[in-house]
Amino acid sequence: MDHQGVYIDIHKTLLPHAVVHLFFRGLEQKGEVKSYCNGANAAGRWIFQIFNREFVEELAQVLNRALGRRKKKPPVLEVMSGDGRLIEFLQPLIKRQCIATDNKDGRYNIGYPKWVETLDAMEAVEKYLPSFVILCWEPYLSMTGIDIMKSGTPLAWIGNPEKCGHTDIFDHPHIPLQSKYALSRHDFFVEKEFKTDIFFFNCKPEWI
Repeated sequence: MDHQGVYIDIHKTLLPHAVVHLFFRGLEQKGEVKSYCNGANAAGRWIFQIFNREFVEELAQVLNRALGRRKKKPPVLEVMSGDGRLIEFLQPLIKRQCIATDNKDGRYNIGYPKWVETLDAMEAVEKYLPSFVILCWEPYLSMTGIDIMKSGTPLAWIGNPEKCGHTDIFDHPHIPLQSKYALSRHDFFVEKEFKTDIFFFNCKPEWI
């Protein structure tokens, strides 16, 4: 906890997986994971995917292989980005401009930085014509991921297939990363039962 007795903000900096897992293991033993992820942390941050250094580095490696040495350099775009923390962690690792957008519909009590552009997901794709789209924990039963996938744009879909997005997206060709470092609010940290991954659509196998 910080000096005021409030749990730290686990996403203030990018911490190693082992440290993050240990932190949430302690929260789980106290029955406080849900409360913590719903804003009971020093930043008041809502958390769905729990980022750590190795997880972000894995994603960055795939993106960099996909981007390669193309002459055209459209940006990497995260839609439904919330407070944009993932893009902040990714940008130093990717040799391409990264843009975060969110329609900021008020569903969650999220403190949006000014640099997160207020924009609907599909409008953002149409505006920026990105080289790659990241979609992390889209709302449950949302069809947006499917619409982006159908546009043909390479897509990294992050989340728990049972708790976010629409399962129909997995009827289409995709490649799971099978990350050892994916952590989320729905995991069981003591039993090491983890429920999320990064799933890639419109991507070549050699990128993964």
